[in-house]
Amino acid sequence: MNLDKYKLGNPIDDGNNSGMVSSCCGSNYEEEVETCAECGSFDIGEKWAGDEGWTICDDCSAIEQGYDYVNVCEKCGDECEVEEEYDYEERQRENAQEMDRDGEKDEN
Repeated sequence: MNLDKYKLGNPIDDGNNSGMVSSCCGSNYEEEVETCAECGSFDIGEKWAGDEGWTICDDCSAIEQGYDYVNVCEKCGDECEVEEEYDYEERQRENAQEMDRDGEKDEN
């Protein structure tokens, strides 16, 4: 491994805790879930009239011309970005430290 790849590599490259997680909860996520391009709903169904079928959003009743594909957190069910697990843990650690510092300022 050359030095450039080493510098850009995973700093915790032990094979554990180095997967991708949701940025909101740090849990598993479902990739590329179809959502309504109009309202963002996950409730998309099909309606049939004879032999013709349409894909229609169950929330806004829009006839789908296309979909948006998003990642969905399995813990909270919201749309999310994904990041490396060690980045999520580091961000959580920094947030906790900042909250501790803010708490100490309030006490003084």
